Amino acid sequence: MSVLNKRRRYHMLHKLEEHLEIPMFLLAVAWLVLLLIELTKGLSLMQDRFVMGIWIIFILEYLLKFILAPHKLRYVKQQWLTLIALFIPAFRAFRLLNAIRVLRVTPVLTTTRMVRALTSGSRFIRAMQEAQGPQPSPEMNVGVLLAVSRSTDVSAIRSFAHHISEQAKSPLQAGSGIDWKFHITDPIMLESENSLRPSDFLDDASLRMAEGPFDAVIVITDVGLLSRQKHMEAGLASSVTRVMIMSTRELVAARRGDPARGYASDLVLQDGLTLLLHLLGRMCGLNDKTSRQSSIMRPFRRSDEVRPKPTFTDKERRVLHKRAPRLPERELRGSNVLTRLVFHMLMAFRHLPTLVRPLLRNRALLLPLSLPSLATAAVAPSFLLVFTAEIWDVGLNMSNQTTAWYAVVSIVAASFYLVRIQSLFLPHREKRVLTEHLAVANAVIFLSILLACVGLFFLVASLMFLVEIYIFPEGLMKTWPTLLDQVEINWGDKARLAAFISTIGVTTGALAGGLDSRTVIRHLALFHEER
Repeated sequence: MSVLNKRRRYHMLHKLEEHLEIPMFLLAVAWLVLLLIELTKGLSLMQDRFVMGIWIIFILEYLLKFILAPHKLRYVKQQWLTLIALFIPAFRAFRLLNAIRVLRVTPVLTTTRMVRALTSGSRFIRAMQEAQGPQPSPEMNVGVLLAVSRSTDVSAIRSFAHHISEQAKSPLQAGSGIDWKFHITDPIMLESENSLRPSDFLDDASLRMAEGPFDAVIVITDVGLLSRQKHMEAGLASSVTRVMIMSTRELVAARRGDPARGYASDLVLQDGLTLLLHLLGRMCGLNDKTSRQSSIMRPFRRSDEVRPKPTFTDKERRVLHKRAPRLPERELRGSNVLTRLVFHMLMAFRHLPTLVRPLLRNRALLLPLSLPSLATAAVAPSFLLVFTAEIWDVGLNMSNQTTAWYAVVSIVAASFYLVRIQSLFLPHREKRVLTEHLAVANAVIFLSILLACVGLFFLVASLMFLVEIYIFPEGLMKTWPTLLDQVEINWGDKARLAAFISTIGVTTGALAGGLDSRTVIRHLALFHEER
């Protein structure tokens, strides 16, 4: 076979795998579900035929890929378990399993079921491996993004960034045991010199992380940095997004009676290096509470005298060495919707503590109180609906189960709508590369919005329940023809009606909330604040 023909076959095989990835994955899901049904209560005739149909499709898929494979023997060796799984179910079709008594000691140990479990498991394992991306190389690539105002000397701050990043390599490599590489990217120009919040830099930083792609991004800016509590900070780090913001304003600012410090001064370079290592250490999981004696991880303060080069303590090095294998980012490239969804789920479980901490910090259930446009858009129509005869008629005649399912589906759909329509996922612009911690950040964003919608649901439901009990005139229902048959309306009926009205309110709130994405991101507490 010629080289050109082999390349053509590789290309056709790759395209085929791309087109069949989603449907074959869904068939594997159905295959596994039917296996579980068979193990618990047995299959119906229709389900049995569906199993055989899926099996035939698997055979056709294997044969088509085998025909296109340039190296057929290598392909068979790589797919040997799939090949066995395709042959064994034939015994089931001919009912030969009844003759194999030794394998029927327990229901689970039949050949068909065992192999179906193996092939389902192998397909899922292969799908999961593909979804979570290849194993990253044992090195950290950090993008350095300069965000400067128009009055700043770009070459001076670039030289400052280059110096401190080069000086940071030695303590980082000694502490973690892996190589660290810093890449200074093209600067971005800020519109003004006003102080900004970390959320104002997230869009550009996450975009550079995906374009790099980088394991982390540090933004060095000459404007002031405001925390959620409106404190001026020299730097803030997010272990969720792997984005760090470093402000040089405090480093170069002149104190009373002292001259201004330039970017090339020894004190500024020393403080810049210490702050950079502090932010990177916090991103890696080190904290200031257990490192009071550390020259790096203690709370950062600007120094007034030249000191020795900062280094990590022995305890911090042990922590860094332990976490080093998980520091390089996994990357998902050229994926489809299903693969991205699986990647987000896998990375969320992989970094579960990192996922939970911002959800506790931002008090997601109370977020609607910080987003008045969302709360107003949900509460306003609910006050109108509670005095409408038709809504009482529908709500009182719904079952508890229907009301609950309607609420769950509506809240999840409203959360997806808010996240997508407000472009809250990072990066805001679609990229072909998705890094590990951007997936974790997106999971935090979605779960925060989901919990916010749940909190909004309970808020509106409580208000409606109070209106029904203390404000709504009981005698008014007697004048509504559709409610004449209601003999008595108890508290359970009113609670169900309040839940029904609240579900409609949450849906309308999501549709008409008009949220500002930066405002929402700011309230999600993605950045850790030391004060």
